[in-house]
Amino acid sequence: MSVPVLVGGIVLRDYDLPGAIVFAAAYGLLVPVFAYRLFDKRSRSVIVIHGIIFTVERPIMFSLRASVAARPNTEWPGLTKYMQANFALAYLGLAAIVLRLVRVVLVNTTNRIPASDGEVVKSDHHTSAPNVDEPRRRFWFRRWTDFLTVVHLNALVLGIVATASLYPASDTGQNHAHQAMRYASSAIGLVFILLESLTLLWASKTLPRINQRAVRFLLVLTTLLTIPPIYRLVVMRSTTPDIHSPGHQAQNTGADKAAFYVVHLLPEWIVVFCLCAFNVKDICQTGFTGDNRWWDETPKEREKREKKEQERARKKAEKENAGSELKGKNSNIINESAATIA
Repeated sequence: MSVPVLVGGIVLRDYDLPGAIVFAAAYGLLVPVFAYRLFDKRSRSVIVIHGIIFTVERPIMFSLRASVAARPNTEWPGLTKYMQANFALAYLGLAAIVLRLVRVVLVNTTNRIPASDGEVVKSDHHTSAPNVDEPRRRFWFRRWTDFLTVVHLNALVLGIVATASLYPASDTGQNHAHQAMRYASSAIGLVFILLESLTLLWASKTLPRINQRAVRFLLVLTTLLTIPPIYRLVVMRSTTPDIHSPGHQAQNTGADKAAFYVVHLLPEWIVVFCLCAFNVKDICQTGFTGDNRWWDETPKEREKREKKEQERARKKAEKENAGSELKGKNSNIINESAATIA
């Protein structure tokens, strides 16, 4: 009788204390950068908000892991399940963020770009590309990314269910089901990320108006994100009679711990670092929310939106003019006062 191994093993002082402290500090250092991105309107977007949530939660998790490592034999089942769920779902959450950016990059190739000649624009291939609106292609790009979202949700749900419970070694049926769901979640997650990569590669070769800079950036992220699920598929084949065993079978040796932190967790941190270190809003040419439409806006909806934008622009201009006038009056008063004193 045996149970599926814990990814990362149980928390051990000699191996997990330094690793958990390093990653807690590494994620904590990213919080101010994400905060800067959020307050800077040039980089402010929903992606940044998701990044802040991730970088706030991760130091908490690693701090708990470090706390347990500092006090051996204090790990309780609830914390174990929380950490296993965190490890199973984190890379999927990051891949979902990347998908939002992939959708924007694809949809942008179908929008007509204002050009002086009204006919052609320069693509990243330095060749002329038709500058026309392509609503049909835009529709199918959105449906494809919606399909990828469904694939992601399947991996997510299986990951949640698979890490929700821990069963004793005597419960063979539940442990087999637990193992199968963990495998399915990681396998589907890997397929999901590979489909993102293949979509980007296809777009870079076939769409003349594709933003090649964004494609290269996103391909780096998807490549990094394929590493954690591959690692999980390799280590999860093991079972052990006792998850507290110090041997390799339970993933509790020094080499196992090093592989876990370097192969599973480090690629995730690099992805988060890239999302905050680079201005993703500028690279991918996205707005605050990205592309969330199911279909294109109707002429009436477009007219309503344009009126609101014009009204906001008018109010902003009035506010700026009022501020300039007030500043001018204050300057005149100061000059008159200075002349009187003189």
